Amino acid sequence: MAQSFGSVPCERFDDLVDRSVELVRVMTGCQFALGDIALEIAPLRTHGGNMALGEGEELGVADSLRLFAEEIGLSFHTVRTYRWVAARWPKDQRQEGVSFEVHRILASAPDAYELIQHPPANERTGRSEWSGDAAKRAAGWATATPVTVEEKVEAIRDLAQDEQAAAQAACDLLHRPEVAFRAMWDRQARELVNQAQFDQADLAEEGGEEEWWEENDAEEDGVVDPVAIVRGFHRAMEFTDLIGVCQGFVTGASRLVPRLRGKEFSGSQLALVTRQVEKIRATADWIETAVSTGRVDLDEALAELLRGK
Repeated sequence: MAQSFGSVPCERFDDLVDRSVELVRVMTGCQFALGDIALEIAPLRTHGGNMALGEGEELGVADSLRLFAEEIGLSFHTVRTYRWVAARWPKDQRQEGVSFEVHRILASAPDAYELIQHPPANERTGRSEWSGDAAKRAAGWATATPVTVEEKVEAIRDLAQDEQAAAQAACDLLHRPEVAFRAMWDRQARELVNQAQFDQADLAEEGGEEEWWEENDAEEDGVVDPVAIVRGFHRAMEFTDLIGVCQGFVTGASRLVPRLRGKEFSGSQLALVTRQVEKIRATADWIETAVSTGRVDLDEALAELLRGK
């Protein structure tokens, strides 16, 4: 059992929490009070809607709120947010003990008045209570710290939108046997993995490799050489990576070039593009030489070009 939280013992932490809960209650009352005052100065024509400037508000309303904000030392955005939340939550619908922040988050949720009366259970304390993250989940917002499986999966998807990052993450995760085992329970995942294996086999065949390794290297007098097998796997992986790099460039160019229709570029921009295209042509020649002859050394002119000289 934890003996302390942060730099304070458990007893002190509990005292600070109790004190802070009361401060939040007072602060919530102040925020709603300021919102009510802003509403009196500049009433909303209708409840609801978003807080975009100019929608449903005359210029004089915005000027009044800015003047009010300056007089009390707050920002215009803060006062305007207080006003909007106060309008969304009439006094008889505001929940005692629920922070202003939770009211703000839930303000746009469907059936907000009903929703706020049924707080979810806190997994840590077991009590039914609202928190900022709980309100965001209820409103369909992304939370700062993913907790549920769905939130964690969504966070991973957001971080792995790039194809290269997604592929690397998938490989790393599948290195965990329990992850690979559970992933293969998904029928679509199994089918996609099988299809990818067939596609890679086709690529290897097109590249002149009928097998993942050469039989003469892998087997001698009926004995399989594991070193030769691993070497063959590495060759196949390097070949697949090379094809992936080429296909990635072609795919990216196919997506981007059509967007250039009608675009005009400056002289310096054209010069920069020309230099990059020269590098691409030289690199393509280098690749062709490497796969045809096995020589991967750079001549001095190509090396200088790739270095940008």
